[in-house]
Amino acid sequence: MATSSEIKKELAQALREHIVFLKVVERADDACQDGLLFVIKSFSFMLERVPDALISDNEEDLYFAAFQYYNLLAELKQNLKMSYSDCDFKGENLLELLKVFPSSYEEDLNLWWEQKTGLKVNRTKQTIDMG
Repeated sequence: MATSSEIKKELAQALREHIVFLKVVERADDACQDGLLFVIKSFSFMLERVPDALISDNEEDLYFAAFQYYNLLAELKQNLKMSYSDCDFKGENLLELLKVFPSSYEEDLNLWWEQKTGLKVNRTKQTIDMG
């Protein structure tokens, strides 16, 4: 399992990448505007808990924020593949732009969640198996 310090560093990196991403957004072509807005809105949900988790000493809050970030990032990538696969922004496919967002500890946090709750994370559907 990754240490709290490692997870905090990775979540801080995700916040930095999001800020860099927002800095380059000026306007989008009409054809990709919906896709770009979808990405921006998705990041607001993905990163919502991260600032508090970074300054907290509560390990469970940190792990949950990281679990949420990793799984929503994976879900965002799946949704982009299905709905906006042909959308480019500044000459690069939206899905390619997401490669800079870290996901090193996704498996660790999914395992943490499964051990904590007894629920199984289905990695292909981004749902939780109740059985």
